[in-house]
Amino acid sequence: MNDVKRVAVVGFGSLGAMYAGCFGRAMGAGGVFVVADEARTATYRSEPTVFNGEPIAATYLTYEEAAEQARAMPFDVVLYAVKFGALEEAMAQSAPMVGPDTAVISVLNGITSEEVLAERFGWERVLLCVAQQMDARKVGFTVTAGCVGVMALGVRDAGDPVQRANLARVTMWLDAIGQPYLCPDDIQHQLWGKLICNVGVNQACAVYDCCFSGIQAEGEARRAMIAAMNEVAVVGRACGIALTDADVAYWLDIIDHLNPAGLPSLRQDVLAGRPTEVDLFAGTISRLGRAHGIPTPQNDEFLRRIREIEASYL
Repeated sequence: MNDVKRVAVVGFGSLGAMYAGCFGRAMGAGGVFVVADEARTATYRSEPTVFNGEPIAATYLTYEEAAEQARAMPFDVVLYAVKFGALEEAMAQSAPMVGPDTAVISVLNGITSEEVLAERFGWERVLLCVAQQMDARKVGFTVTAGCVGVMALGVRDAGDPVQRANLARVTMWLDAIGQPYLCPDDIQHQLWGKLICNVGVNQACAVYDCCFSGIQAEGEARRAMIAAMNEVAVVGRACGIALTDADVAYWLDIIDHLNPAGLPSLRQDVLAGRPTEVDLFAGTISRLGRAHGIPTPQNDEFLRRIREIEASYL
């Protein structure tokens, strides 16, 4: 029996709003709670956010209101969808919402957010998750997604019965609400595979000022993207992840079937003049490359150029 009745979403950008919209359609506003600071909550309450043509069915709470509710009735799942740079603050503010039996899910980019969350909440609560193949975009109070993608879920220690039970509870809930997911045999491989995609797509579109069509066509942007993706595979192997040329080819095929007019999140951040998550992408690969004595010239170049773009906002 599905015992997940109350789900909190922390972070209401394109991805957080997409998931709130999906969950709300199945569970209603009494089961889905979007949690933020007072100013953001007031904004969200002032005008309904629309997901694929329908107002999102959710209840908007401040962190203080959510903490008060959690004391009486804990949240069953807390899903984090903030930018990585905002995770520490969001985690601190939302900590009272996480009870002994709360499952914690991160749909953040990169391979480090679960480690950060587990330091605070423990691996018995935190699932490994890769949100992939979605094309959500948020403009003002409107969120669109031609494809909501799929969550790849797993646990850090497959031999731990508590972690396995946490995963089983979450997948039972996702089955009940019809939310697409999969549980790969090797979730770490899946996490690094998505990193291959993100390192290439996000950074190439930002540096070369293009949407997906610009990296789907032959040219400099595509060559740079593929070079960066190949560096991820090499660094990943040095870290014990069995990545091959087939993994790069798999993600290239997915990239080539994305909506040509779509924009990845880092490109959207650049257009909006926001800080990017380049440290999760090129920053991670450059750092790990240095640690293992592996050159990463394309990611080094992406890191340099995207930091220059960010500096130009001032």
